[in-house]
Amino acid sequence: MKFVMNGCLIIGTMDGANVEIAEEIGESNMFIFGHKVDGVAEIRSQISEGKRNYVGTRLQKVFDSIYNGVFGDVHVMHPILHSLSNGGDYYITCFDFYSYIDA
Repeated sequence: MKFVMNGCLIIGTMDGANVEIAEEIGESNMFIFGHKVDGVAEIRSQISEGKRNYVGTRLQKVFDSIYNGVFGDVHVMHPILHSLSNGGDYYITCFDFYSYIDA
């Protein structure tokens, strides 16, 4: 919030402190991406029912680069990526990736 007072841009999902900031400065003054609360609940339901084709081509290229060691030790990241790709995306990171890029 201190950064906003100094003229910084906010990019984020509409949760937590961003809700309070939007109430003060207006959502039109922020770069909001991702799903709203009702969308998150629906996506979590789909994941729990077995949906697994949600990574998408562009994000899969990022995952492949990480798997191939482009960014460092693959042993640390491999379990995280595997979980994200196979139903462990509780925070819907993969779903929000594309709207983040657009924002």
